Parts: sequence; C-alpha cells; structure tokens
Amino acid sequence: MLSTYTSYQLITKDINKSIDRIEQQPTVDRDTQYYLANITKVKSIDDFVKNDRLFKYAMKAYGLENMDYAKAFMVKALKEGVSDPNSFANKLTDKRYAAFVSAFNFAANGPNATIYNKAQQLVTSNYALQVQIGASQTGLSYYQSETAYYVTNISNVKSIEDLMGNSRLLTYAMAAFGLDAETEPAATVRAMLEGGVSDPNSPANKLTDKSYANFVSAFDFAQYGDQTTTRDAAQQAVPKGYVAGTGLKLVEPSAQYVKGEADYYAANISKVKSIDDLMADKRLLTFAMASYGLDASTEKPLQISTMLAGGVSDPNSPANKLTDKRYANFVTAFNFAQYGDQTTSRDEVLKDTPKIYTTGSALGLIPPNADSIKSETAYYLANVTNVKSIDDLMANSRLYNYALSAYGLDPATESKDLIRSVLTGGIRDADSVANKMTNKAYAGLAAAFNFEQYGEAATTINPAQQPTVDNYMRQTLEEDAGKTNEGVRLALYFNRKASTITSWYDVLADTALASVVRTALGLPDSFATADIDKQAQLFGQKLDISDFTDPVKLNKFLTRFTSMYEINNPTSTAVTSVSVLFAKPVTSGISTDLMMAMQKLKF
Repeated sequence: MLSTYTSYQLITKDINKSIDRIEQQPTVDRDTQYYLANITKVKSIDDFVKNDRLFKYAMKAYGLENMDYAKAFMVKALKEGVSDPNSFANKLTDKRYAAFVSAFNFAANGPNATIYNKAQQLVTSNYALQVQIGASQTGLSYYQSETAYYVTNISNVKSIEDLMGNSRLLTYAMAAFGLDAETEPAATVRAMLEGGVSDPNSPANKLTDKSYANFVSAFDFAQYGDQTTTRDAAQQAVPKGYVAGTGLKLVEPSAQYVKGEADYYAANISKVKSIDDLMADKRLLTFAMASYGLDASTEKPLQISTMLAGGVSDPNSPANKLTDKRYANFVTAFNFAQYGDQTTSRDEVLKDTPKIYTTGSALGLIPPNADSIKSETAYYLANVTNVKSIDDLMANSRLYNYALSAYGLDPATESKDLIRSVLTGGIRDADSVANKMTNKAYAGLAAAFNFEQYGEAATTINPAQQPTVDNYMRQTLEEDAGKTNEGVRLALYFNRKASTITSWYDVLADTALASVVRTALGLPDSFATADIDKQAQLFGQKLDISDFTDPVKLNKFLTRFTSMYEINNPTSTAVTSVSVLFAKPVTSGISTDLMMAMQKLKF
C-alpha cells in the first residue's frame, strides 16, 4: 500500500485528472446528470427538500452529507438566508452551512435561486429599471443615483431598525409612496411600520390617506420579518413607484446608444425599397421617425403607412393636412410615393436623417422604445456568456454599454480605465476600487461581472449549478481517498479550504482542519481539550497563517502533515484509521518514500 505522502502527491499532481476519474464513475455520473437535469426545476425550499435525491447531492457537495436527514434544520437556515449577519446559517460556527445557503439562496432570489446569475438575470432587470429613469435629463442624475443606491443596498435591510437607520434608503422608500421622510416624525414612521397592515385597526390602516398603508404594505416587517426586502414589493415596485412619483419620462438615448442606432441605420437603410420594408424593420423605423420628432412606439402603424403612402406632392395629402409638420418632414425624406424604390438612395435619407438624429436637438431625442430595449436585452443574453474576461467585455461596446447602463453608469462619460480598475479589483477586498467608491453602483457592477473571483466563468457562474457539481466531485474524490487512507482525505480537504482560512479560530472551528495542524505540529489529540485561546496562540507561534495562501508553502506544510500522519498511522502495517481524530499512534518502520519526504522538511 502506498504511503500517505505518496498517495496525496499522486492525486494532487494532476487534480483535474483525478477528478475526471471520479466523474466517470457510473454512479457519480448518473447522479450528476440527474442533478443538472432537475435542479433548475426547483422553485422553492419545499421543492428542494422534498426531492431527496437532489437534496442529498447538494448537501454532499458542501460536505454536509451527514446532516442530510436534518431537513427542518436546513429549512430554517435556507429561510433566513445569509444577507443578515445574524441569520441562522451565519451564526453557526461551521461555515459550510453559510456556503450551502449562499449557493441555494431562496431567501434573496426566490424561485430564481437555482438559475440566478448576476451577470444575466440581475443585469437585465437592472437595465429595464434604468431605462425608465434615464440619465440625461436635467436633474435626473440625482434620481438615477438614488435608484442605483436603493437597488444595490435594499436587500441588506432586515428590520425596521435597519431601514430607519439608513436615512437615504428611508427617504427613497417613502418618496415612492408620496411621503417625505424629512417632514414625517421618525416616531410616526416607526409606529406605522411596527403596526403593519394585517390588522384593520393598525396605525397605517386607520389613516384616511392610504399613502402610509401602501408604504407599510411594501415594507411589512410585522408580517415578513427579515425577508421583507427580498419581496418584489420592495425590490421592484418601490423603484417603479419612485420613478412615477418624480413625474419623469423615459430619457433620451445616450451618446453611445445614438451611435449604435446610427451605425445600424447606415448599414441597413439602403436595403429598404418600399413602405412595407421600412414598416417591417422596427429599429430602422424608430430611428427614421425619431429624427423628425415622432415616436414609432406610440404612433399607430396604420397612421404611419397612410402618411407615407400619401406622400407630400399633393397639398391635401394626409401629412400636409396636419398642422404639426413633423409628419410632413418625415414623409418628405421618405417619399416612397414619389421616388419608389430609389427613395432610400437619396441624400435626404442617407445623410440628412442621421445628421438630424445625432445633433442632440429635440427632434432626435426619442427614447429607446420597448422593441429596442427587447432587442438590446436579447443581444445581451445571447452574447454575454461568451465574455470570458474583462478585455472581452470592454471590446464589445454593445455589451459594455448595456452592462454599465444597467447600473446607472453612463458609458459615454465613464472612464474606461476606471471601469477596468473596478472590475480588476473585484469586491472581495474591502480596499478594492469598487468598494472604496462612494457610488455603490460600481460595486454592483463588479459583483455582477466578478472576473476577479470567477475568472472566465464570471458570466456563466451559478452557484446552484456547476459550482455545486464541482464541489460534489471534489467531495467524492476526498471521500474515495479516505476509504483507503484518512490522512490523504484530510490533506486534500485542508488543501481545498486553505485559501479561506483567515484566523486560527477558523481552523479551531473546523475539527478536520484543527486535526491536520495538530498532527503537523506533533501535538497529541488531547491538546484539543485545552483552552481555545491558548490553542490559537500556540498555533500562531509555530506557524504563519499567511503561508496557507502560498501554494509552495502550503505544499510544504501538507508534506509535513502527510509525513507525520504516516508515522502515527503507518500504511505498511495496513492500519487504516476510520478518522484521524480517533487514531492511535502505531510504532512501525518508516518507508523509503516517507524518508525522502521528511528530508525535505525543516522542523
């Protein structure tokens, strides 16, 4: 039998090949195919725990297979989520539960939990919202900024205290219902929220003005507790109400949007040979009509066709009879009645129309309509998963513009160097560029396009799908190794968890990690009963915790562990412990490969 050291080295020499062998095991492959085929059908916590096969697969993926029977326990953890630092999962010492709940985040994402992808679902929903509020009208940047702040931060609000403690969020939330947080007494606001709306005699319900009742219905902490702000009433309805309350209209296209539409127009208008051709291409029609101050999304198709068919040669044509001459100007340029299939080869169409559109005058400031939004969103969803790096995103102006716009950032004015820095730094470091910016829209962008953490998988990452499968494979690899040698399993586990260790208390909170460190230091199992602070102090004196983030130093540490483990549990005598925690030292000779490994160490 191979020694602990040799077995560990053989597996880690090419970990991907080792995992590939696990994937090819018939049972593993069958369970994985079932999981991927069915996990996206799970729309609630009840769905999840009722499907025993899916639930057990997921639990094993996060090292919790020994707890897959405790469904009530897990339901509680899933219901409370991980947004609140005091949630059930976050308060558990074992961080595997928080990792599991983060992957299956029904509390935050509801029925989308098993398909949720920030670079996809979150960006497209944000984009639709930002289009409603826009960014270019006078004074609009304030509203846009406030909406971006609200969308980014409202999920962190888990109680009335949280909402009352953030004046910016409270002001926005109340404004959405026509209430002024500056003039309303804080005590009144608190009383309304505490009373809820379930009781007809609650403070909010007793008011004739239903503005407060509507506000409390959206932020009904009395009924929904810390899940209140995960509901659509708070996530979507409030921003929409805020926008409606400002009296704002859709905004004019940004410079980048105008350029994109102008490029499309230039590339395709010459293909239009008839009124039917123009009517059939809504994007071209929108551009053409917008140039003359007409909105294709609000004008009836029959009206447009009638105007074009009538031309302008006859003083009594439909367009000429209108007092408002915008239609006459539009038909003069697109005069199919007079020029037929040569209409779009004329300068009025090829040169004058796009020039008018891009001048920035009122004539060219028709907002993106539902069709153009739908078109841009369809393009985004069809192509964003092909983006594998920051360079890829920045090289595709259409995707880049869409992504920035979704977070209230104007691609026409934002510095590309700044955006690159934001994306490069990510959000894991509290001192990253995104996290240090006052405008939290940058952090939102970096979280959605998290190349820093997920690399080329950033636009496809979904913790409930592939990451869970990857975790399952790694867990199975470790489990299989443990059947032959528990020391190898412990070494593989420590190797996987090393990058997440930030303090010795993280190690002591995990029985397996603590066992590895004790073994490497030659400490007896009885040391685990010592005062926890003294244990942490000794570990810190003997080892530098930062070494665990250095691959070379980590490998040296695990070489030391596997060598020490082999001494205590020699494979040459075929003594295999069920768990290193209960292993008893066995005196035996030392194999040649173990001697070679020990020669590399400095104790």
